[in-house]
Amino acid sequence: MYWPWPLNGKVVNQSRLPVAVWDGEHGIYTLPAHSFSPKVLDIDHLYSSQNNRWCKIGLLKVQIDSKGNINQCECWVDNAGDACNSSPIIAEIKSSQAPKVAQAAQPASIPASSN
Repeated sequence: MYWPWPLNGKVVNQSRLPVAVWDGEHGIYTLPAHSFSPKVLDIDHLYSSQNNRWCKIGLLKVQIDSKGNINQCECWVDNAGDACNSSPIIAEIKSSQAPKVAQAAQPASIPASSN
């Protein structure tokens, strides 16, 4: 089940590189360069190779500019799927890594999982 846009966050990738995104239904996948997310996808997180963290996407439109900068990020988290403002207790419990992705499917900007 998905929330129709505009309740879904929308990603607009204006850069020349694909970006990694995550949603709870599909895991990690890429959004091509010079594209935007379709209305039916409920993208929750966007990976930044500039700070090696995930941008939690709220109800806003998040843009990746031509230089790869992410604008209008709700908050930054360490792992795909993490919530904003996690309390220390939740952070200890939520120590799992982002979902595994086959190496061939990963963009070069995402570090390969060590598991």
